[in-house]
Amino acid sequence: MAEMRAERKTIFDYLSKNKFLIPMYQRNYVWSEDECLQLWEDVCSFFENKKEDEEYFLGCVVVYKENYRQNIIDGQQRTTTLNLLIRALYEKARGQNGIDKLKSDLAACLWDSNALTGQIDFDKVHLKSEVATDFDNQSLENLFKDTLDIKSNIKLSLYEKNFLFFQGKIDELAREKPVEWFDFCLCLLRSCVLLPIECDNRDKALRIFNTLNNRGVTLSPADIFKGLIFEKKDEEEKKIFAREWKELESKIQSSSHLKKEDISFLFTQYEHIIRAEYNDVDTAIPSTLDFWTQKHKKNTKGRDVNYAANDDMLSKESTFIFIQKLGDFWCNPYEYLSQDSKKYFALLGIYQNKLWQMVVSVCFYKHHQNKEALQEALDIILPQVAAYCAIGLLYGKGGASGLLWGFMKANIHIHNNNIQKIFETSKNIPNLVMPSLESFIHFSKKALPRHIRYILALYALMLDSKQELEWNLNGKNYTLMSAEIEHILPRKWLEANYNGWDKKDAQEFLEHIGNKMLLEKKVNIEAGNGYFHRKKESYKNSHFKEAQLLAQNEQKDWAKTDIEKRNRHIYEKFRDLFTRVF
Repeated sequence: MAEMRAERKTIFDYLSKNKFLIPMYQRNYVWSEDECLQLWEDVCSFFENKKEDEEYFLGCVVVYKENYRQNIIDGQQRTTTLNLLIRALYEKARGQNGIDKLKSDLAACLWDSNALTGQIDFDKVHLKSEVATDFDNQSLENLFKDTLDIKSNIKLSLYEKNFLFFQGKIDELAREKPVEWFDFCLCLLRSCVLLPIECDNRDKALRIFNTLNNRGVTLSPADIFKGLIFEKKDEEEKKIFAREWKELESKIQSSSHLKKEDISFLFTQYEHIIRAEYNDVDTAIPSTLDFWTQKHKKNTKGRDVNYAANDDMLSKESTFIFIQKLGDFWCNPYEYLSQDSKKYFALLGIYQNKLWQMVVSVCFYKHHQNKEALQEALDIILPQVAAYCAIGLLYGKGGASGLLWGFMKANIHIHNNNIQKIFETSKNIPNLVMPSLESFIHFSKKALPRHIRYILALYALMLDSKQELEWNLNGKNYTLMSAEIEHILPRKWLEANYNGWDKKDAQEFLEHIGNKMLLEKKVNIEAGNGYFHRKKESYKNSHFKEAQLLAQNEQKDWAKTDIEKRNRHIYEKFRDLFTRVF
């Protein structure tokens, strides 16, 4: 028997005469509206300009047959999207009269039917996916039921979004060209072709999979890790691994703490853990993919630092076991944190980058076998991390390049159980002390709102140890980190001169840190651009301690001296924090 067979097929022949499985070592469905629009426009352009007997080539597909289904190795994005397009065409056609053959052909691409009656069996869908998460799989199954039920008020999967996109395009085509749209369906089924390449078995297909990867097919690191781990397991282990990988993907997808992340995130965190074990603070960090897969590949400084690849860690059972544990932590971190640590963790969540996560991951690695010890360690470490991010902002070094070395050094201290003082001075931040008051005020006047929000949120935690993390106010939910920046002296003036303030003075003092605090959005709107004696009534309703204290202030006006006094108070709070943790 030939190792591979390749035969050109129309879309109708390809989809109607096969059943498909997307195996778990494939990547998730990722096509967005952009790719769907490109496919739609390409087919429409071909249809409008088509000559007799002309065909339109949609590319190659690599498959192997197992258990009566074609396992798709390359081409699942196109195959899945074609299924969604034809499902949308069928939904439009099923309400039309006089096109029974077209409806039958469209249905044959998607479902089995009774050989005698031709009745569609909507439970026997041609396309199945092992790679989709539970949420995505349910939405995919729902799309191929007899009756569609897409709820617009809930989160939609990519399958549903793309199906609705095609529905809109089909409705538009049918409205503008009510006769021609039938011919469009026939053109897609009969004149658009693919070249399926069928392999004899899975091993050959997996070799092709890895060959395609090495030649630059766009796969995420998670896709590649999954394939490399999968191919080294026996049959029973493959089933267990497939289930566990899918469960982990589902957890990540449903976690509010890991938005837009995939399993690659966990391998990146593990990379930092391993580098800490090797006392590595080299800022020329290899990519996550190289670190795990490229043995003895040197970094840009000529060092052999791909420790995980060199030690063949992907083949070790312990690696994925820890990845799962790390995933459990990052999907539900609050289950591992004290009430105080939850506040600092939430604060770090609004910081401008996520480098701090590596420090938390190293801490988890050191203490994950003892939840109480982990909680105690994080109680010590998280305030230090929050302070280090703040001092980075104040010195203009809050970006990734400014903080990276410090975080890597902190990882090593944590790994060596030195957690009381995890940060050291560095080239970027040579002094772990508060800058001058003048520099602090200058920062507060020029900093981006997100930087000021971070500083004010940290100040709120220092000011009141009982500051709530989340609360309900008049039926609306608020969080400390979603608060808005309130200017106590309003930014808009009702009068040309007010109690000693003029435009020049206001411009000087308006953006001082002493004139800013956090408020709930509703309270901030209520306070508006009123002057201090009016704003105090709104401040009473706030859950922020400082707003409540200002509401009790007997002063009618907010003066320059008040801003200067508050400048110093906030400054001293940060100075004391840095002295304590550094």
